[in-house]
Amino acid sequence: MIPCTVADMTRRLADTPPDFLADPAALAPAAIVSDTLVRLGGRPLTDRLAARFASGEPNWTRLVLVTCWLAADSGGSPERLHDLLATGLADLAALVPAERFATDPDRREELARVLLRALGVVPLGETAEQAADRLDTVDSVRRHRLLADAKAAEERAEAIRRAMAEKRAREAAARYSQV
Repeated sequence: MIPCTVADMTRRLADTPPDFLADPAALAPAAIVSDTLVRLGGRPLTDRLAARFASGEPNWTRLVLVTCWLAADSGGSPERLHDLLATGLADLAALVPAERFATDPDRREELARVLLRALGVVPLGETAEQAADRLDTVDSVRRHRLLADAKAAEERAEAIRRAMAEKRAREAAARYSQV
């Protein structure tokens, strides 16, 4: 991997060509993925692997293309990049429109850090702990899970409060009826 900072990567994302965010049906996503992997020293996609990128959900496909743009000059591992592109972006694409990874500063940082983590690289000027902590701070998937967990815990607590209130009411009614 070419040594770089998160700032370098976010600047590259800010310069994402509009073609990478266009309607994926008008592009050849599998070819772009394959070309990116070859550029990084990997092998071209087989027909079977290419099919995954040719028929994906549109937002996911755009996110894959933006990630290819970001990774093209990274010098990173083509195998690790392929794993990220094929399976590692689905949860993120389900939560965030791909365009935001080119326009929103926090989402640019998130994608840069997701890519670096997938490639096993610590950004210049950071320790592994700092990089992990910063990714946790901007991680949309993690934030979504934490909010869902908090909502579920609150719903459980509310159900317990209602059950306890109903029990108290029954006990009070039982005492009143025995008087």
